[in-house]
Amino acid sequence: MIIERLAPSVAVEQSTSVEHSSNASKRSNGSYSLRARIPCKVNLFLEVLGKRPDGYHDLDTVMTAVSLCDDLDIRPRLDTEIRLQVDLSESQRLQDGSLDGEESIGTGDNAWKIPSDPTNLVCKGLEALRQRLGIDQGADVLLRKRIPSQAGLGGGSADAAAALVLGSLLWTGRWEPTIACEVASRLGSDLNFFLEGHNGVAYVARCSGRGERVQPIASKLKLWFVLAHPPQGCDTGAIFRKLKETDQQACNASGSEQGKRSPESLMSFLSAGDTVGIGAELYNCLEKPAASSNEWIERTASRFDRYNPLGHCLSGSGSARFCLCRTSEEAEKIASELRSFRDMRVYTASTWLSPSIPAQTERLNLGS
Repeated sequence: MIIERLAPSVAVEQSTSVEHSSNASKRSNGSYSLRARIPCKVNLFLEVLGKRPDGYHDLDTVMTAVSLCDDLDIRPRLDTEIRLQVDLSESQRLQDGSLDGEESIGTGDNAWKIPSDPTNLVCKGLEALRQRLGIDQGADVLLRKRIPSQAGLGGGSADAAAALVLGSLLWTGRWEPTIACEVASRLGSDLNFFLEGHNGVAYVARCSGRGERVQPIASKLKLWFVLAHPPQGCDTGAIFRKLKETDQQACNASGSEQGKRSPESLMSFLSAGDTVGIGAELYNCLEKPAASSNEWIERTASRFDRYNPLGHCLSGSGSARFCLCRTSEEAEKIASELRSFRDMRVYTASTWLSPSIPAQTERLNLGS
């Protein structure tokens, strides 16, 4: 993510239709605000190792952050409320199965039914963080959404991870990585990747456990992608419920632990900068359960097949799919042709390159 300090300003009234507070008069004036630009992720590799006693699944996954981004602004309040506004003005919306015009509201598009109440993972993260910090300060938060939900792109987790970073900086004046990562590990499976997956240049990492154990991978390679998100999303819980033992056997050479695939070859290709090898090693064990519940999974795969990319794969539990391209020009060409169907969201993206969170927070000079 990219973090910046905004100039002091008087708080602006927000639309009551997306806020959850009866006390709009209490505002924080003159204090600095913070902003983060937040990338999403794609899973270059995803294997499900088995179900845990706590109901979650043990994963072995390789993720990289890519340049389809949300923005999160945060400023302090004079009271203890955490208030969230969600801005969808820059989202790609669908209505009745086709792309909306710019002026359309797109109320039937489930990808943008983003809650602005305490159930949003951003609010949950900030509430858990301040309880862990032992403080009672509030915050006004503005979330500009461009990453669709029900896509497997980790947008909600990325937003919550950014909220932990900005909340730490806003309320303590410093980055508290140990506390933030501890809170993140309790909130969801992908949050720690966005906090700990940076290798000094980019977010590229192998994650295990529920996803909370993060091992950055040494790779400076810039990759080019096309992301396609169809009109029907996938519910993560429902997809994992479909991943029964028979489904796992079909995903692997055998149903035994010895038959599980490993990302070691992919990791070697990432470190070596071998894009052809990376494309050949793209893999997601959730393909079959996702396809059995959503006809768009195979339809999107068939469309990507027409263009002979280096490879393509489902991201997370879907329904977004990405293809790996040889050049930015190839990505733009494929995206342009896919957009002509006007029945799914299509984005070009590349590896997200940025300084690490500690390097950025040191330069913010929040003490002044």
